[in-house]
Amino acid sequence: MEEKIKPVSVNERISSIDILRGFALLGIVLVNVLGFNASFFNFSGFYTNLPDHFQQEFYTIYISLTADKFIFLFGFLFGYGIYLQYNKFENKGGNFIGFFSKRMFILSLFGILHILFLWAGDILLLYSFAGIVILVFHKLSTKWQVLLSVFFYFFIGIWLYIGVWISLPDAMSSTSTVYLEKAKIIFANGNYFDCLFLRLQEYFSFRNINAFYYLPKVIGITIFGFISSKYNLHKEVEKHTKSWIIILIIITSIGAASYFGFDKIINFESPYANAMYMIGYEFTNLFFACSYLLFIMIIASNSFFAKLLKPIALMGRMSLTNYIMQSFILSIVFYGWGFGLFGQTDVTSIVLLGICVYMLQLFINIIWFKYNNQGPLEKLWRKYSYNKR
Repeated sequence: MEEKIKPVSVNERISSIDILRGFALLGIVLVNVLGFNASFFNFSGFYTNLPDHFQQEFYTIYISLTADKFIFLFGFLFGYGIYLQYNKFENKGGNFIGFFSKRMFILSLFGILHILFLWAGDILLLYSFAGIVILVFHKLSTKWQVLLSVFFYFFIGIWLYIGVWISLPDAMSSTSTVYLEKAKIIFANGNYFDCLFLRLQEYFSFRNINAFYYLPKVIGITIFGFISSKYNLHKEVEKHTKSWIIILIIITSIGAASYFGFDKIINFESPYANAMYMIGYEFTNLFFACSYLLFIMIIASNSFFAKLLKPIALMGRMSLTNYIMQSFILSIVFYGWGFGLFGQTDVTSIVLLGICVYMLQLFINIIWFKYNNQGPLEKLWRKYSYNKR
């Protein structure tokens, strides 16, 4: 007989996972603040041509330590949570497929609304697609899930390799000279609707990168998180902390060695240079992101640090609300219908602004959870996910 399935209670929450989500949100705002400041029509071109040498050097180091690493954490935790939900439904005989399909549909609506009203750099819509892929493969053996995770994560390398032989859509550029100059003017000075229409064009120009680069990678990361949750990684880290510290050191060392050396073994005159470069780049991202993940998980498994990091855990408890809130605040700061600070070249100040946004959110979350058990968007998401009608 099917037992009534209820959302996880506050007492059932995993503290280390919430802390990880909270730290992932810090990393996301520290990367997204750069995205709000420069258009996707030529994001890399803007930041690789900064007028000040110090700002240029700072950006190069900063982006190498942050870009895609925190998307990895967020995606990993997304997959981690999916298995926890699946396991609960399996144990209680619930209809997981029906529940989760509805949950991903609602998440896709959040993503679409996020793109329409706030920002073209949305990740929620991609996560909803990744969730559906998980639904298709969730009962496969771990061996096949690992193979699928690796395939999707390094899909860009395969895509670029095949692209040497046949003509494929460009998965690595959204540069549009037609809209670039327009973006500088409208995002900095335009009204809300001017920014909205240009943002939709911006998202459309970003479609190939989303479809052939970010979506497969997010799918691979989500499957990896699903597998890790299956084997209770958070409990293993808590039980065998010393062993995981050694693993952390090894992973970090491999990541550092890869970062400083992978491009030196690539023959840039080869037609396959782009494919090899992206495989090396994603390999480095994988080990750096895993080192961040394990470092935070090891710290969070300690009761003293878990208590100290409770405000970060509160951020993680309403990660969806906080993610959307970040976009709302940054939209006001950078777009013309707000303060119009779009196009700043002082990267250090932009990063400091991102930190200030996060600190403001910490304060808001502490106040919010004095009177509530969950975030407003989380409450809405759960209500319609668990509603059987």
